Amino acid sequence: MEAAPAGEASPRADLVSAALWMLFGAAVLVGAWRMDRLERLNINKYEVPGLVPGLLGAAICILGALLAARAIRRGALATHAGFALQPGWQRMAAVLAAMLAYSLVLVGRGLPFWLVTGVFVAGFIFFFDRERQSALGRSTKRQALLAATCGIVASAVVTLVFQHIFYVRLP
Repeated sequence: MEAAPAGEASPRADLVSAALWMLFGAAVLVGAWRMDRLERLNINKYEVPGLVPGLLGAAICILGALLAARAIRRGALATHAGFALQPGWQRMAAVLAAMLAYSLVLVGRGLPFWLVTGVFVAGFIFFFDRERQSALGRSTKRQALLAATCGIVASAVVTLVFQHIFYVRLP
């Protein structure tokens, strides 16, 4: 049993994270498996819509299992192993809440996808990168301009790629 190096998450926290990653990967894998395979359109089996998400879900499951094995090797199952939340957990929870709000609340509610995506990316960069930008000596106005530029570019690229390369109709 090896101990976690200083500054790293506790083995128990890694084990909990591993379980969550494996659960997420399994959900992606199941969702990909249940997607329409478009057999009636004679789609090549290597081009079915759920193939890449399924592979990514499987990879997330495997990586979660590797993280769990490492956590167990470091003593995550020992009775004395504590569960200490690292300072980054609040930030991670805020990021997760923002992503869920974007995907479950904003997208598909009548607003154009490109607009929602641009605003989300700009807001995400502005709020979650403020400390680093301030440390670099950038003013709030410059931070907002940088975030807005990234939002516009990301929105345009994502929209164009999905519509013209992947042929996905966006809301």
